[in-house]
Amino acid sequence: MKRGIVGLMVLALGVALAQAPKVDGKIAPGEYAKSYKHEKSGITLYWSVVGDTLYLALEGESKGWIGIGFLPEKSDKKKGADQYLFYMEGGKLVALDMYQVKRTGAPSPDEKEGGKNSILAANASYEGGKWSVEFSRKLKTGEPTDVEIVPGRKLFVLLAHSEKMDPKEEHKKTERWYLEDFAF
Repeated sequence: MKRGIVGLMVLALGVALAQAPKVDGKIAPGEYAKSYKHEKSGITLYWSVVGDTLYLALEGESKGWIGIGFLPEKSDKKKGADQYLFYMEGGKLVALDMYQVKRTGAPSPDEKEGGKNSILAANASYEGGKWSVEFSRKLKTGEPTDVEIVPGRKLFVLLAHSEKMDPKEEHKKTERWYLEDFAF
């Protein structure tokens, strides 16, 4: 009985020690539990799952906006993708939660498609063409415009960036990538 109680106390202590990354636009060494560098795009992803929340960071170079998206499966190009786009306007970060209605073209804000902006917190630094973006969202938002993130379950991750800060500026085909079988 004592071992069981001690084991539960150790487990509870370990859970209590799992700290959420600070969403401040600065990615500190060891701040995130995991990372992955995508060589072709030069974008590095960092992430931690704390409770029911995904903390995600992107680090990469771009003259314009930078974005990430999720698809549970790739069936019709980008259709159905849950996408997040980040750009600077007047020195301040603009963070958009978007949904890909059509198979190609620009995504639409979640609010236009029956959802809401599910970004809990976002911050970024952008200097000399180098992005450090941090944001958080619930693993399961319950919205049809958002993909449920299940740690360990594979999905498609979309990475993209553009030559301009204008969110209406489409990326070139050479500025987008699909990561197949990615799992948080």
